[in-house]
Amino acid sequence: MEEGTPKRPLVLLGLMVASFLLFSVLGVQPPYFSSGLSHPSSLGPSPLHADEAVQWSLAKEMSEGVPYSSNNDRFHGPTLAASLMAASKVTGTAFTEMSESYLRNVTGCYLVLLSLAVLALPGVCLMSRVMAAVFCFVVGGGAPFGFYYVQEVLLVAGLAWGVVLWLRAEASERKMIWRLLSGAAFGFALACKVTAAAYLLLFFIALMIVRKTWADRHLLAFIAGLVASWAFFQSVAFTDTPGLATWWSQLARSLGVASGHSEDTLTVLNYWPWLWAALWLAEFSTYRFLGQRFIPFCSGSYDFALVFIGLLFGFHLLLPYKTPWLLYGVMALPLVLVLPYHLSGGWRRDGMLLLGLLISAGVAAGDFASHSPTADLRAFEASTARFKTAYNGGPFYVAIDDGHYWPLPYYLRHYQVGYGDFPAAAKAPLRLILANDTSEPKVAGYAVHRLTLRKDGTEYWVLVAKEYESVFNRP
Repeated sequence: MEEGTPKRPLVLLGLMVASFLLFSVLGVQPPYFSSGLSHPSSLGPSPLHADEAVQWSLAKEMSEGVPYSSNNDRFHGPTLAASLMAASKVTGTAFTEMSESYLRNVTGCYLVLLSLAVLALPGVCLMSRVMAAVFCFVVGGGAPFGFYYVQEVLLVAGLAWGVVLWLRAEASERKMIWRLLSGAAFGFALACKVTAAAYLLLFFIALMIVRKTWADRHLLAFIAGLVASWAFFQSVAFTDTPGLATWWSQLARSLGVASGHSEDTLTVLNYWPWLWAALWLAEFSTYRFLGQRFIPFCSGSYDFALVFIGLLFGFHLLLPYKTPWLLYGVMALPLVLVLPYHLSGGWRRDGMLLLGLLISAGVAAGDFASHSPTADLRAFEASTARFKTAYNGGPFYVAIDDGHYWPLPYYLRHYQVGYGDFPAAAKAPLRLILANDTSEPKVAGYAVHRLTLRKDGTEYWVLVAKEYESVFNRP
């Protein structure tokens, strides 16, 4: 046992306390920080991002009998929706009663699963694996996206387990069973999002670069596990077999979107997340390079992992389609596949490494959080609830004109809502009109307020029936 080893748990405990304080100061609210209640306090969970609200809506539709294969989801598989449906049945929580924290706690379970993958790594002492697993959970996989209700959290958990189990097969005499389980994990990732197909290809490219030879008679077990797992999850336990064809149509469509040949291509709006991801990888790579004087260079598991993650980052960096969610794997996988191998230099070196990663993750999380929905949405939610309680002019309903709806459907889930032009829209007690300029509309019988929906500039004019203006504005 190395000198100072007994101090390592104390270092980890101190870093955990520091991480809670740091993330709290930055306003990042992981699932296990909040009470699960929605309220306008600054201590409550942050409002849902549009992508989170879309995933909630798709799951709600599935729970109402709309098959995944017919919901027109253009990118995602059914795994997140199925997980939320299972959580709803276990806890007895209706979809309209699910708070932001409830949704994020579902993906938080997969963050736990991601962290547990560290414990299965071969060739690493138990203390290092436990430290890395706890650290991975504490920082949410290295980015705030680990706290979000998005498909990528599930995808990366499956991807991490697929890689870990493959490495375990290499170190075991019972290769077939580990290859089978590795394939099953990759199959789950494929059922989360078609992006996993590119990740799987890059995984084998990394194997060819670092491992040189990798194909053997046990590869068939890997393929069998992958196909069976993918078919099971993609078809929602074979209850929606047309979902298998849906995956292939999504894959074909994704080629145009990712390459920039589609109107749905989302280009980068802010390069900071990408810079942080580059610095994050540089931190791990630099530590590996400096550690050569302590650990002779060889093609170890950490080197393969760094090549694999570097390929993932380069893949997304080169393609025109860019959203911050794509960086979750780039920032989470090093904590699972690289960090445990670095935690072997004594408690001082380990402490410095973890502290550096903690600061990097905290600052990155604070920067990423600045792109989330605004606090106006929380105030709007509370004002609408007061308005509904006080309203006595007949049925209460909301009319929303053309424009970006998300995440409004989630925050108006307790009310009747009409979108677009319909006969009773002009008489709705509460109306929302997309703000295309600064010219405030003048509508008889309504008081007008401005709602900044997202920090990217999406804004609405909120029209409130004049006799209820004081109720709507009350703090």
